[in-house]
Amino acid sequence: MEIIRKEYSVHSLSGLADIFVRAWYPDDGVKAIFQMTHGMAEHGERYEEFASRLCAKGFAVFVHDHEGHGKSVRNSSELGYFGDNSGWNVLVEDTKTVTNLAEEEFPDVPIIYYGHSMGSFIAREYIRRFGTNPKLKGAIICGTSGSNPGAAAGIILSNIIAKAKGTKFKSATINKIAFGTYLKKIPVPRTPFDWLSYDNAIVDKYVADPLCGFLFSAVGYRDLFTLLKTVSAENWYEQVPKTLPLLITAGEEDPVGAYGKGVREVFSKLKNQGCYDITLKLYPGMRHEIHNEVDRETVYEDIGQWALSKLK
Repeated sequence: MEIIRKEYSVHSLSGLADIFVRAWYPDDGVKAIFQMTHGMAEHGERYEEFASRLCAKGFAVFVHDHEGHGKSVRNSSELGYFGDNSGWNVLVEDTKTVTNLAEEEFPDVPIIYYGHSMGSFIAREYIRRFGTNPKLKGAIICGTSGSNPGAAAGIILSNIIAKAKGTKFKSATINKIAFGTYLKKIPVPRTPFDWLSYDNAIVDKYVADPLCGFLFSAVGYRDLFTLLKTVSAENWYEQVPKTLPLLITAGEEDPVGAYGKGVREVFSKLKNQGCYDITLKLYPGMRHEIHNEVDRETVYEDIGQWALSKLK
């Protein structure tokens, strides 16, 4: 098997920039589309190793750089900016545009959806809106968060700073409030991003990457908090399609998911609302990016096998 790589460009709902899309697929036949949405302040190229393992199982993997990320910007000053109004909605709708592209390329195969971190928030709103697509056979929610009472306060603070400093202002204050506690359980952190993974090489590569770890704009943080507030509301849980197979997964040492507590909350609320084909998988000894952990081959295999099981 050889892996074919293609690149695409699709229009963003924001009109600010075109969305850059990567795809990897096996040359000997495609069983299904595996669409990924990446996390905050990173980009799709970081998922190439994961994609190669999925290609070996017969998946065509599509991952785009969100608006305000990676190659989906006109210039570096727009990293972390999704527009002045409803940028969170742009992130969700652009993801559906990428689904449409993938379906055009491979019209006769089903779809598995995977969202990590901020991408998990996008994934959660995506499945509420588009989860009844008959081609969608399952969704994987990775590295997500439970309800956070601070989200509403974050929206207010972001609005205040945007009004005072401008919508594109990069606020270290908001960033510190939102993420300042993520190292608290790491006794001697080497970098500000050790909470991502135990694999030092992965963390160092992230730190050195100019397209990773950047601050969001004031309204970008507002969009992040709005997404979290939206998918933490009771009506979100009520409106998720009950028949859609779901895998909720994370590392037990992931601060985004409150070290498993928030992830279990999402799982329990979905199950209580009647989602009957739902699985919870927490990995001991893993931090936020389970697909970039030291034992990531186990994660690749687990996720790949779960996805294949939903195609039957």
